[in-house]
Amino acid sequence: MAVRSVATTDTLETFRTTFNSHATDTGDLSSLATSTQTSLVAAINEINTSVSATGFILRDTSSTTQTIVAGNTLNVVGSSGISAVVSATDTLTISISGGDISQNLYADLLGHQYNADGSNTYTEIAVTVASKTSAHIYEGTGSGNGYKLDDVEAPFIEFKPGNTYRFNQEDSTNSTHPLRFYYDPGKTTQFTTGVTTNGTPGNSGAYTQIAVTDTTPHILYYQCSSHGYMGNRIGVNSKTLQDTSFVDSTGTAITFATNAFAIAQAVALG
Repeated sequence: MAVRSVATTDTLETFRTTFNSHATDTGDLSSLATSTQTSLVAAINEINTSVSATGFILRDTSSTTQTIVAGNTLNVVGSSGISAVVSATDTLTISISGGDISQNLYADLLGHQYNADGSNTYTEIAVTVASKTSAHIYEGTGSGNGYKLDDVEAPFIEFKPGNTYRFNQEDSTNSTHPLRFYYDPGKTTQFTTGVTTNGTPGNSGAYTQIAVTDTTPHILYYQCSSHGYMGNRIGVNSKTLQDTSFVDSTGTAITFATNAFAIAQAVALG
């Protein structure tokens, strides 16, 4: 039987005409013995195609490209919380581990899971330090470096009462950058209730941890105790408010008298 070749770039019509003339090589299939017919059909079914010499190009979001040509292997590698599994010769499954995103935020549910970091009694956040970019809310203010949490540059984060959060500072970039909590971004007053620290940032075992309760202030800031404006704001769904202003439905400020003033006024008015 003559050799017949097609490329992945060929049209379906080229494929059909190339392989539709097997009778000129083998004669009438009906005249062949059963075993011969089977062997011939099997041979035809083993047509081998390949990537053409020009190949194809992969491109990522940063416009970095890579050309895939014959003989190359395309590796699909999973990441933290994402798996990539080849289950058949033509099946690649990419999935989010456990059905959740970034460990404790579920796309199909409202809110956060309680202490969502697997079997731990806390939710762990990996901290690194890198030069600020325009993505940092305090770019151009304070230190030229900023925190990255789980590889996201200085995000706004949210705490839930009852949960414990551990900021892992083992990565070497954390050296000289202890993460602490404050009432304001300028670090006038540090918040220490329920906060524990361990080790030296940049070394194994280093972390800062906070146990959040209903008395944790509803606004905090995570910042470096040694350098200015490296972090960002934390929202806490607690019962403790600070620096809170009230307005009516027209946006006009409402002023509330203190209890002491109200009592004194009532006494004075009889």
